[in-house]
Amino acid sequence: MSKLDLNSYLHVGVVVKNIEDTLDRMRLIEDFTEYNITDFPPKEMKPEDVQLYYHGEKKWFTARFCFIRMGTSEIELIEPVDGESVWKDFLREKGEGVHHLKYEVGSLNEAMEFFKSKGIACTQYGSAVGKNLGKTWAYFDTTKELGYVIEVLNRQVGEQIR
Repeated sequence: MSKLDLNSYLHVGVVVKNIEDTLDRMRLIEDFTEYNITDFPPKEMKPEDVQLYYHGEKKWFTARFCFIRMGTSEIELIEPVDGESVWKDFLREKGEGVHHLKYEVGSLNEAMEFFKSKGIACTQYGSAVGKNLGKTWAYFDTTKELGYVIEVLNRQVGEQIR
């Protein structure tokens, strides 16, 4: 595969220190009413219920997400909470800011092979929850090439990572 089909754009992910403070600052500039704050993983889920990997090792990390509807797209605010994660790394190294663009792909395994063939590392991946339950997401460190990370989510439920 010479190129990856990234036509199904889903959202922009922004890492923040505190979701509520960020929402207050955003309201000074932007007009939005539709948003949802959620825990990741949901508090009722245990480590054995969710597969989470950080730099290839099974880990447990948590965050708070806020999904804000903006026209036909979404902004995802990410507040890292516990454990080591790419979000905590980003906050520590760069501060608050745009972390990733998220796309839906036909096959996560094909996307992983594509990025691997380009020498681009998968830094974090795991089980999707909520409306994407049964799917898997992954981050690829394209900051050197693009200035931001690419996140992909497999379109089909049930694809297992090879």
